[in-house]
Amino acid sequence: MSKLLIVDDEVNIRAVVREYAEFEEYQVDEAENGMEAVEKCKQNDYDLIIMDVMMPKLDGYSASKEI
Repeated sequence: MSKLLIVDDEVNIRAVVREYAEFEEYQVDEAENGMEAVEKCKQNDYDLIIMDVMMPKLDGYSASKEI
């Protein structure tokens, strides 16, 4: 099963993406900001990351560079 990380500060957007991803049989983790995404990526291997660009604490561009 492929593992997906959804990173967005909007809970409703994460919920919609999760619903579609789980329908396609992805194992899904979520992060609400870039800093949390970086930490999750240190602990897990993901096949795909879907990340918002504009988020508090650490934006998507900076988080991508860190990852």
